[in-house]
Amino acid sequence: MKKGLLSVMSTVLFASLVMVQPVDAGNSKHVTKGDFLKELLDNMNVDVAPYEGTDEVLGVSEDLAPYIEAGVRLDLVDAQEENSDSFNKNIKREEAYAMLAQSLNLLDDYDEEGLHQFRDYRAVSDEFVDELSAAAALDLVEGFGQTLRPKAPLTADYLEGMFERYDNNIDRISVTAANDFHGRILHNADNGELGMAKVATIANQLREENEYSFLFDIGDTFHGTNYVNFSEGEAAVDLMNEMEFDAMVLGNHDFNFGQERLHELMDMADFPVMSGNVRYEDTDELLTEDGYQIVEAMGKEIALLSITAYDTYEKTAPANLEGLYIEREVEALQGLVDEVKDDVDHIFVLSHSGYNIEVEMAEQVDGVDFIMGGHSHDTLEYPEIHNNTYITQAWEFGKALSVNNVLFHDGEFIGINGHLARDHDGLEPEPNVQAMLDDIEAEVGETLNEVIATIDVDLDGARANVRTKETNLGNLITDAMRDLTGSDIAFTNGGGIRESISAGDVTKGDVITAFPFLNFVIEIEVTGEDLLRSAEHGVRLAPEENGGFFHVSGMSYTYDPSQSAGERIVDMYVGGEEVDPEATYTVATNDFMAGGGDGYTWLGDAEMITDTGELLNEVLIDYLQAGKEIPQVEGRIQRVD
Repeated sequence: MKKGLLSVMSTVLFASLVMVQPVDAGNSKHVTKGDFLKELLDNMNVDVAPYEGTDEVLGVSEDLAPYIEAGVRLDLVDAQEENSDSFNKNIKREEAYAMLAQSLNLLDDYDEEGLHQFRDYRAVSDEFVDELSAAAALDLVEGFGQTLRPKAPLTADYLEGMFERYDNNIDRISVTAANDFHGRILHNADNGELGMAKVATIANQLREENEYSFLFDIGDTFHGTNYVNFSEGEAAVDLMNEMEFDAMVLGNHDFNFGQERLHELMDMADFPVMSGNVRYEDTDELLTEDGYQIVEAMGKEIALLSITAYDTYEKTAPANLEGLYIEREVEALQGLVDEVKDDVDHIFVLSHSGYNIEVEMAEQVDGVDFIMGGHSHDTLEYPEIHNNTYITQAWEFGKALSVNNVLFHDGEFIGINGHLARDHDGLEPEPNVQAMLDDIEAEVGETLNEVIATIDVDLDGARANVRTKETNLGNLITDAMRDLTGSDIAFTNGGGIRESISAGDVTKGDVITAFPFLNFVIEIEVTGEDLLRSAEHGVRLAPEENGGFFHVSGMSYTYDPSQSAGERIVDMYVGGEEVDPEATYTVATNDFMAGGGDGYTWLGDAEMITDTGELLNEVLIDYLQAGKEIPQVEGRIQRVD
């Protein structure tokens, strides 16, 4: 009897072993953590080529190193592990599932109950329980019969099956967003600027891989460099039409050519150009035809809302907003959400408002799934989650492109993952767009390449410097303005200086790139009290960057950033004499500031003496051609440390 029972038990045991034969029996080769990371990032379409040679990761192969760098940026890999040999070791099944779930950037947590189908669920390490619970709930986990074997090494066949389930069970809408190009339409390898032709290549690759793909522009595209300014934005629109952008939100600098030209540009566009919070004062109607669009993808109705920065009041010439008013971003977004929420499945926002405002919108307005941001030039390597809303932003000037996947499981929205695409030598430009760029460059280049002077010193126009301290280029431009008008003093805003000028031959293009705005030199009369107020305003954010930083000629001032805003000016001298608050002074400035731009509203009330009709960049060109002295940094602006 015992012998018969043992025989039966042996047979059952043998049969059970056959039934739970692991799926990886065909290829039991173990997978290292590095190999899994490579497979994961490739599956996410993360192009790691930009990170080749950027860092040395000890103990791993040369081809694995850029994957580790990308993994660190996406928080899939602990930076503390970057120089360890952990990537050469076999990865356990539980850790692989955890990385897979983490890569989804999920919106919600999932109950452990999904793991209870496996008898050995208690063997899952505490640090991986949440991720494996999510993976199980999303049908990504396949066990061995009734066991999970979380501590077992991952095998090659099981790896293949894992990503098959990932592809089959997770649906995606691809969303690519470009922000703050500021006219950087050409490729610039030295600056890491993709240019429009390479952006087109990335967008087309995503369209080929996923029929549900969108390409959006988040503003500040029509104006910036000579290559768009010479056509007053038409070159940018033509390129965007060729690239088949799906929608755009207006940024503050898209107003720079004035309302009449803006309407012409919007009429040229084959895609909707929107702003849901810029309205006419007299009719309360929107400036743009629509404040939102509704699109369809995968059977989902998606509202695309649009918000322009409220501080556009300070970030373009006041004349460009004449007759318009801008609603505060949070209030305007709430109104748009209330208007569409009952008619759509999801709400996305194209927001040229700046990261801090976009966080406020996410935290204060419910019902928004995704905010594609711009204006503040922040770098978010992958979408952040704030109050159930995802936010992304891709730096500046086309140095990165935000590539995102809106994820669904069984038709339900589960999260948004993504990364920033960057330039590298192997990324080819799209031929049709590149041909258009070649024509633009040739047409504009003939004029821009004219040498107007030779200088023996670099002129500092770096953004981080002109918005925080005295520079020789800030001194030079204000000297040129004062020389033109013969005024007592001159001042200009650091945000109007957009680029440095290198020593050597200086071309018209160099100067126009540094001063791209169509600003004219204006002479006004102000009081000493106005000067003190202006200087206080210019340093109110110090040491933080401020586009309204106050560059001067014919005067000097000292400030103490440790004091409260409005009480920072320690002393001020005009022509070597202490400023008299009651006295009046003649000032050369630009029409942007004279109209109250960058928050200098009181200057809008100043008496105009002369409208020179001279563009700021032309004034500097004439000054350099005349061989006038180039000033050094000489203590016009001093900070108490």
